[in-house]
Amino acid sequence: MADKRIESSETRKELNRQMRMAVKRFDLSESDGERWAFLCECGACLCLEWVTLPAKTYEALQRADQPILAPGHTLTAPQKSRRQARRLVDDAKALEAQADVQVKRAKRNLRGKQKPA
Repeated sequence: MADKRIESSETRKELNRQMRMAVKRFDLSESDGERWAFLCECGACLCLEWVTLPAKTYEALQRADQPILAPGHTLTAPQKSRRQARRLVDDAKALEAQADVQVKRAKRNLRGKQKPA
């Protein structure tokens, strides 16, 4: 049951992302006061709630990797753990990429400082 709930939450999150991308792609109105409807991302199989938010609020929640939740809805502990694990994996990949860049830079700098024999 928990896996279905997590899949449902991820599917809803992706649908919300696609809706937001459509707004941008088709240059639909994005005035400051305008509110858009997004699906609740709680993942409950029977949840059919919509949450209306200004586009800027939605974007802020997405940047913070926070779910769109209807009032009173929550994520389960496994969902929270999976979100945290995903963030940690993303952070680790970014750090690894940064380390690779620094190692390449250091090797390049060492080659430039070697004296010809």
